[in-house]
Amino acid sequence: MSKKRSLHISVFGARATSVVSVALVLILLGLAALITVSARRATDDVRRDMGFTVKMQRDASAGNVNAVKKALAGAAYAESFVYASADDILAQEAELIGEDIMQLVDENPYGAEFDVRLRPEWACGDSIAVVVCGLEAIEGVDEVLTDTAVIDTINNNITRLTWIMLAVAAALLVISFVLINNTVSLAVYSRRFVIHTMRLVGATGAFIRRPFLAAGAMTGLVAAVAASAVLAAVQAYVMRMDPAVAATLDWRASALIYAALAVAGVLICLIASVVATNRYLRSDIDDYYMN
Repeated sequence: MSKKRSLHISVFGARATSVVSVALVLILLGLAALITVSARRATDDVRRDMGFTVKMQRDASAGNVNAVKKALAGAAYAESFVYASADDILAQEAELIGEDIMQLVDENPYGAEFDVRLRPEWACGDSIAVVVCGLEAIEGVDEVLTDTAVIDTINNNITRLTWIMLAVAAALLVISFVLINNTVSLAVYSRRFVIHTMRLVGATGAFIRRPFLAAGAMTGLVAAVAASAVLAAVQAYVMRMDPAVAATLDWRASALIYAALAVAGVLICLIASVVATNRYLRSDIDDYYMN
């Protein structure tokens, strides 16, 4: 009885160790994916804050202003825009300096303005140059104020950060496969003599692989569920503590990541199980003792 109990505990312990090992790797992989999604949305928000200002001539007519409004309203590059009349700008400047400007001048020195916010995909110097040319061609437009140097600097930093995150994710994917493959290989190694016995009684390769594939798939699935539970708890805590992070993460995107972890865990464990099992299917009994 004690021997059976000891054997049962050792088998259970081995499977638990495999699940924990795979889960830890998937947690790292899922964490990298969550950070990548959050960083991507944060960069989109940064790009969405980029824009330019369209300054109208002081003598621009209402028709000229409406032409610019129409161009911006139907433009694919404009996320939003705010119109400020010459009187609105005069009032803002008077409030800023704390003095009535009209007491110093005979007429309003300002023209109407449009503060335009770009869509993220248009927030680059080349695209803005094309937009500026089109707007400056509209009658009544005095100038279009942009800061393409700052925009290009931000875009370069964002591109660099994106490549770094992709490199980290690729490295973690390779590391995860290596670690999971080693974990599954150890599990198959502990049952290599069972494989040899099944071969002696005439079992086919597919028949021998079947239980190992099922065990590998179950290990990957259970590990993915455990990893997703840990990541969801961490995500809920961080979102509750930091509203800025909550704005860049949502549960729908996270659910897709957790589903991808389940698929990745199962597939990697299946591949590792096939590789490890085939190794012993092609080995002689002497190799079992050498390995």
